[in-house]
Amino acid sequence: MEEYSYEHWYIGGHSLGGAVAAIYASGHADQLDGVILLAAYSTHPLDEKLGVLLIYGSKDQVLDREKYEECLENLPGTVEEIVIQGGNHAQFGSYGEQKGDGRAMISPEEQIRETVRAILELIY
Repeated sequence: MEEYSYEHWYIGGHSLGGAVAAIYASGHADQLDGVILLAAYSTHPLDEKLGVLLIYGSKDQVLDREKYEECLENLPGTVEEIVIQGGNHAQFGSYGEQKGDGRAMISPEEQIRETVRAILELIY
């Protein structure tokens, strides 16, 4: 971050990558503007100053919804949650089908388009 002179910084990730991003954000809120969690949740409390975007697919059967709900208490009041209708867990990445995941009802391209649209709304 020291090498670039960006005015705003966001961190995010998918699944376990999102959980790790949230852990980083919990200790570095002074350096960040927000956190983007794709089919992920934060097990650590996040600072009130952070904008938080939660996105998951309605057909996601990998995301532990019970744990997701429990961990909502770790988030600040500035949270936006988006459920991509017909999206699943694996289509946030480009690695093919994932064991135990639900069958997506939209294309990977549509899921990515909706994800990008939501992220751009957060950062602009």
